[in-house]
Amino acid sequence: PQMLMAKMSGGSAQLKAMKAELGLLSRADGSARVSQGGTAVLCAVYAPAEVKTSKELPDRATLEVTVRPEGGMSGPKERLMEQFISSVCEAAIATELHPHSAISVTLQVENDAGGLLSCLTHACCLAMLDACIPMSSVFSALSCGFSREGELIVDPQLSQENFTCKDDPMDVVTFVVNSGAHDVLASYLQQALSATQEAAVTMESFYRKALQRKLSKDPKFTSLGKPE
Repeated sequence: PQMLMAKMSGGSAQLKAMKAELGLLSRADGSARVSQGGTAVLCAVYAPAEVKTSKELPDRATLEVTVRPEGGMSGPKERLMEQFISSVCEAAIATELHPHSAISVTLQVENDAGGLLSCLTHACCLAMLDACIPMSSVFSALSCGFSREGELIVDPQLSQENFTCKDDPMDVVTFVVNSGAHDVLASYLQQALSATQEAAVTMESFYRKALQRKLSKDPKFTSLGKPE
């Protein structure tokens, strides 16, 4: 697997430095490890996979998303993140191409230093691309926090998410937008949305370079040339 590192800046949206590695897991159809600042997530995608008869759908693939915490058992927080990632994937993946099958996504949280949901989203998208899952567009996310004074804090640290304005919890929202038009796939709040759309331009370039870095090592794709 090849690693791509980048310090991200999407217009006025200053993002944490990011790293990505694709194709780490030989038994998965696609895999990616993404770190965003101190937050790190490993994602594995299996598709098309067998699906239980009770979950089988005649017109599209069944999407199964599992989020595993850094330690301990999964709880309500992980269930909410699974629902969020599922809604994003349902909007982006061409599930109708694989009826009577499953697309299984497993996300392992390795460290949470803030912006976990956006890091989960990026790892999922890159693993989908690594698995060559048909998608209508790639997608990217950004977590934004609002202080008690109404200040927008882009891509906050965990310490900022938990304690700010004399230990008052910060309101944090995560948006996901698609490539190109940057339409919202999940969540909405106008001020944070503008920052997300700016950051999406940078994320699309990051995805492209991560794939080019991997494909440049594959003789089947030598025509792509070397990544920048």
